[in-house]
Amino acid sequence: MLGGIRQIAGEFGVRIVSFGHAGDGNVHLSVFQGDPETRYAVLRRLFEAGMGLGGAISGEHGIGTAKRRWYLELEDPAKLALQRRIRAAFDPNGVLNPGTLLD
Repeated sequence: MLGGIRQIAGEFGVRIVSFGHAGDGNVHLSVFQGDPETRYAVLRRLFEAGMGLGGAISGEHGIGTAKRRWYLELEDPAKLALQRRIRAAFDPNGVLNPGTLLD
């Protein structure tokens, strides 16, 4: 993953700092890029790289609203459909945490 991060940073000419606790499989990244479109593309490539290695966008912190766009674009559609069915079973009125992930 760290090699992929270096490659992506070089391709986009951005600074990416990795930190945290990679020893347990979680890599935290700070992407220093002011342009929103470029930052979106960099993060998408980083998430794709992590998922390609068997990782998940959520890590141990979840999705929330910050990673929602990438999660919905990159996650397996069958997994998303299952998650939506589970949500509907437990929250048929959509009152629990509305607007966060699976509307």
